[in-house]
Order: sequence, then structure tokens, then C-alpha cells
Amino acid sequence: MDFREYFKNKKITVMGLGLLGRGVGDIAFLAQYAKELIVTDLKPSTALRPSLAKLRKFENITYHLGGHRLEDFQNVDLVIKAAGVPLDSPYITEARKNNIPVEMSTALFARLSLATVVGITGTRGKSTVTHLIYEILKAANKKVYLGGNVRGVATLPLLKKTKKGDIVVLELDSWQLQGFGEDKISPHISVFTTFM
Repeated sequence: MDFREYFKNKKITVMGLGLLGRGVGDIAFLAQYAKELIVTDLKPSTALRPSLAKLRKFENITYHLGGHRLEDFQNVDLVIKAAGVPLDSPYITEARKNNIPVEMSTALFARLSLATVVGITGTRGKSTVTHLIYEILKAANKKVYLGGNVRGVATLPLLKKTKKGDIVVLELDSWQLQGFGEDKISPHISVFTTFM
């Protein structure tokens, strides 16, 4: 399915803006295609000022900061939750009670992308192996992108850049793997570094 069609006319709640750049990048991407976004975060606006400044130009975003509200998990088409949100969150329970799909951005990317996805996980060595594979593929003149649990790199915007035949190397922590597990999908190629 084309990602533009997937997000078109949708009202989406994004749970977790954060300060590391991944949330900002995903939200900026979604704001270009979705009808309306509700962005909610436990942190107050004062703590999120740098992230909010980067999203100022988007008029279709409503912010509910300093806590979550149950009504933001009702009457929406999709909920995208940040990696650190516990599975037993009452807000995620509310969304599911209302038959609203709950996604995580990295798994959603993998499902919608035409690129070949290489996923790297493990207790130790994820970052090193992810960057090593990325650099090897780049040196081999492959069209390759980096995403997942990489600081400052949002994964959903890669949907605009990638096409069939490209390779996306994703570092996946245990939280992000929950999204793959819930969607019952897997990267095309999986690397497991260690388990401790």
C-alpha cells in the first residue's frame, strides 16, 4: 500500500514527542500527509521547547503536553506510540478498547516500505553492527539508509526517500521489537548480536 494513501485523511494520535529528534521527524512527516495530528507527551511544553520549535509551521497539530488524556485515544484513526510506552498503558488499552490500531513507527515503516529491511538487535553490539553493515553496503555502492534506534534519525520519513531495491538498516531495541511482534512481521534480514 502507498504510504500517502495510508495516512491520507487520517486523524492520528502520536504518543511521545520527546527531545531526541526521532519523534519530531516522525511527526513532521505525518503532518504532511495526515488530516490531523494530536501530539501528547508526559513532559510539559517548557521541557519540550526545542522540539516544539521545529514543528511550529504545521497548523494541523494539536498538542496536549504535561500528561495524556483518555479522549486523545478515542475517535481517532490511528495511535502511534513511542518505544518506551509500556504495553499495559491505560491509554493504549483505551485505544484498543475503541478498536483503534496502535502502531510503532519503525514497524509501521517496515510494513509500508518497498525497501529491503535489515534489522539488527541484541543486548550488546547493536549500534556497532548496524553502522558496520550500513558502511559496508555504502562502500559497495548500494542505495542504503540508516534508521531505527539511531539518535536524531526518524524512520517514517524514509518512506519518502526509499524505493524498491534500496536497503534500510535498522537498529532495533527490545521496545521497537514489540511493534514488530504486535504486527506479526519481521525484517527481511535479521541479525541478532548477543542475548544477555
